[in-house]
Amino acid sequence: MKSTSRNLPLRIGLGLSLLLLALAVFGPSLAAHDPLQIYKNLRINDRTYGGPPLRAVPPFETAQFPLGVDYISRDVLSRLLWAVRPTLILCGVVVAARLAVGLLIGMLAGWFGRRVGWLIDVLSVLSGAVPLLLVSIGILIALDSRNSLPIFTLALALTGWLNVATIVQSRIQTVLHAPYIESAQAIGQRPHGIFWRHVMPQVWPALPMVIAAELSATTLLIAELGYLGFYIGGGYTYTDSTRDGPTPDIVKEAAGQPELGQMLSDFFGQYNRTPW
Repeated sequence: MKSTSRNLPLRIGLGLSLLLLALAVFGPSLAAHDPLQIYKNLRINDRTYGGPPLRAVPPFETAQFPLGVDYISRDVLSRLLWAVRPTLILCGVVVAARLAVGLLIGMLAGWFGRRVGWLIDVLSVLSGAVPLLLVSIGILIALDSRNSLPIFTLALALTGWLNVATIVQSRIQTVLHAPYIESAQAIGQRPHGIFWRHVMPQVWPALPMVIAAELSATTLLIAELGYLGFYIGGGYTYTDSTRDGPTPDIVKEAAGQPELGQMLSDFFGQYNRTPW
């Protein structure tokens, strides 16, 4: 097994994680502009940017905006520096909620076997039939709180705990068939002592892998919701007046608050205008 000092992928991963944490802590103080400020009628190199019509500023065109300005005339660099913190906080809260619910149900299902395990089996079948994205959208629409951060967090937390529960249940069921569990029972150890001393220590090492997977899945789900028009803290409505000819302008919505996943979904929807 490679040592930590020689494990290059691990060192790169730790470096990137520390960089993101540093940006989350110090990023807003490093931003030169307000991430929500709209700069219209910008004059750069004899060209006018801003709206209307909407036109994004490419990166490295001006020292004032090193990474350019998006198609709503907001500083991209400042938005990126502000976006790391809410992304990590939201993902952390959602994953913590998923982990808590998944651990509880997984431990019950694994320890009590079929008496509780049937619940996970039924939910697994339903999860395979209905994508988690549709479930999240259904919760957001049913609660009619698209602009509420607690409801947004609740919708994400209620859709991902099943993976955690399944992994925990499978791990516990495997450990319960190990010979040392029978030995512990033979010498008279109580069930709760066997559970905490012999079973759960075999489950904890799997949790970092589960947390990493859930963090990436949550970030992807946030971006997917943003692409479909569900924005954290509400979106920004604007008029797209870049269409040629007599076609009327179109009212569109984009991410208001800076958040990495939804910023990515915004730019993906505008890749023909902002190929960089």
